[in-house]
Amino acid sequence: MFKRLQWKMVVMFVALVFITMLLAGIFMMSNIIEVYQEDFISQQEAAIEGDLIVSIRNALTSKGTNEERLAKASNSISLYAGRMGLGAQRDCYILDGNTGRVVISYSGKNTILEKTPNIISAMAGKKGQSFSFDTNYMDYAVSFSAGGEDYIFYVKDNRESVNSLVQNMMQIIIQALLISALASIFLCYFFAKTITKPITVLTEKAEDFAEGNFESRLETTSSDEIGSLMETFNYMGNVMSNAISEVAGEKHKVEVILENVNNGIIAFNTDQEIIHQNSAAKKLFGKHLKDDTKFDDFWKSLGTELSMEEFTYLNKLRPEERDIEFGKSRIKAYIIPFRIEKGKIAGIVSVFEDVTKQFNLEESRRKFVAEVSHELKTPLTTIGTYTETLLDGYLDDKEMATSLLKTVHSETDKMTALVKNLLTLSRYDAQKEEIQKELFSLDELLREVVKTFKVEAEKKGLKLIYNLTTQSPTILGDKFQIERAVKNIVSNAIKYTDTGAVKIFCGYLYNEAYVKVEDTGKGIPEKDLPHIFERFYRVDKARSREMGGTGLGLAITKEIIESHGGSVSAESEIGSFTRFTIKLPVAKEE
Repeated sequence: MFKRLQWKMVVMFVALVFITMLLAGIFMMSNIIEVYQEDFISQQEAAIEGDLIVSIRNALTSKGTNEERLAKASNSISLYAGRMGLGAQRDCYILDGNTGRVVISYSGKNTILEKTPNIISAMAGKKGQSFSFDTNYMDYAVSFSAGGEDYIFYVKDNRESVNSLVQNMMQIIIQALLISALASIFLCYFFAKTITKPITVLTEKAEDFAEGNFESRLETTSSDEIGSLMETFNYMGNVMSNAISEVAGEKHKVEVILENVNNGIIAFNTDQEIIHQNSAAKKLFGKHLKDDTKFDDFWKSLGTELSMEEFTYLNKLRPEERDIEFGKSRIKAYIIPFRIEKGKIAGIVSVFEDVTKQFNLEESRRKFVAEVSHELKTPLTTIGTYTETLLDGYLDDKEMATSLLKTVHSETDKMTALVKNLLTLSRYDAQKEEIQKELFSLDELLREVVKTFKVEAEKKGLKLIYNLTTQSPTILGDKFQIERAVKNIVSNAIKYTDTGAVKIFCGYLYNEAYVKVEDTGKGIPEKDLPHIFERFYRVDKARSREMGGTGLGLAITKEIIESHGGSVSAESEIGSFTRFTIKLPVAKEE
C-alpha cells in the first residue's frame, strides 16, 4: 500500500508525463494540419501560376453557347486537377464574383456554397487563403475577370483525410499515454520507495526519540544525502541520550535533595500553579495544600497578603521573609523569585521553616526565667525583711528572734529545694544525669514508699492503700530515681486530697510494668491536664506555694520515667478522682 509521499510522487510523475505527451500530441497535430494547409495553398497557387486562370478566362470568353463556354472552362480545370489534388474530398468551383453563386463545379454537383470568409475576401478583390482550426474545411479563393464579368476561382477541401490522420494520431497518443502512465506508476513506485523507505525509518526513529528511546541505531544503506541524514540522526541520538541522562541525573539529585530537606518547599509558576512541592511541605500544610491551589489563594489562607503580580509586574527580584502563625505552628517563610533568560521572572520558590520548637523553647526560656525569678523573689524578700527586722533591735527579744529565724530557715529550705530541683532538671536537659542501673523489685520499692508516707496520710485522716495486681515485676533501672518519681506523685496525692484514700496499684502487662496512683481529691480541670508536667505549672498556685511546692516535681518525674524508656500520664474528673499512671519496661530474663 502506498504511503502518502509515494502517492504524491506517483501522481506528480504521471501528471508530468501525461501533460508532456499531451502537449507533444497537440503540437504534432497542429503541425500536421498546418503542413496540410500550406500544401493545399501551394498546390492552388502553383495551378494559378501555371496559367489555369488564363485558360479559364479564355474558355469563358470563347465563341459558342454558354454551355459550351462552361464546358471548356471545366475542361481547363480538369487539366490541372492532378496538380490541385482534386478528388472526392476536394472540389474546384467558379463562382459569380458578385453573388457567390456556383457557376462551374468540377465534380458536376449542383452545390450551394456558404459564403466563407475567404469567398467574402475574394468578392472584395482580395485573395482568400485564411485558415482556422475550429472549422471542418479548408478553402482558397481568388477573383478574376473574364469578358467584363467578375468571377471567383474557389477550391474547397473538407479535410476528411487530415481529420482521419488526426484521429489516428489521437488514438496513438492516448494509447501511448496509458502505457506511459502504467509504466510511470511502476517506475515511480520503485523510485519513490527508495526515498520513502529511509524516510519511514527516520520517522520511526524520531518517534523513538519522542518516547525517550535513544539506544536504537539506524543502518546506513547508502552514501548519498539520505545516508548522511541517517548518520546525523544516529549522532543526534547519542548527543540527546547523553544530554537527557545528565539532565535526568541532575533532576534526580535535586529531587532527592528537596525530598530530604527538612524545610517545606513549594514552587509556583507565573500562572500561579504549583509545579513542585516536597514531602516536608505536604506534611507541614496537610490537606490545606492541594495540587490546584493558586499562589494568591495559598498566601491569603495563611493570613498573608502576597500576590504574584507584585513580582511579575513590579519585577521584584529580592527575596522576602514572612512570619506565619499556622494553627499551633510557627513558620518562617522565604519567598524567592527565580528567572529565565533575559531576566524575566519564571516563578517563585517558597521555603518554609518550621520554627515552632525554637519559638516554644524561647517562650519556655522566658517563662522559666520569669518563674524562677518569681519563686526566688518571695523567699529572698522574706529573708531580707526578717533579717533587717532582727538587725533593727529584735535580737534581744529571744522569742521574736526565734520566730523570725525559723521563718528565714523555712524560706532557705524552700530555696534550697528549688535550686536542687533546677539542677536536677538541668542535668536531664544536658543528659548528664547519671543512671545507676540495677535489678530491683518494683513491689518492694512501692512498699517502702507506702511506709514512708503512711504517717503523713494518717495525720490527714487518709487511707494509704497498696495493691499488687499481678506477679511482682522486676525493673532494670536507677532505683533511687524511680523511687523519687513515685514519691513526687504520692506526695502530691496526699497534699491535695482532704478526705478519702490514696490507692497505689502495681503490676505488669505485655512486658510493661505499671504503677497507678489514684486519689479522691478535688481533681484537675480538663484544660490543665495537658500542662501539669510543664515546669512551674500549678493548677492552684496559691495552695501550692502555701504547701511548699516548687512546681517542678511532676516535671522531674516525667524526665526520670522517660529517661528509663517509660511514660507517665494523668487522667482526672473534677470532684471525683485523679489518677497518675507510670509505665516502665520489664527487665528481660537472661
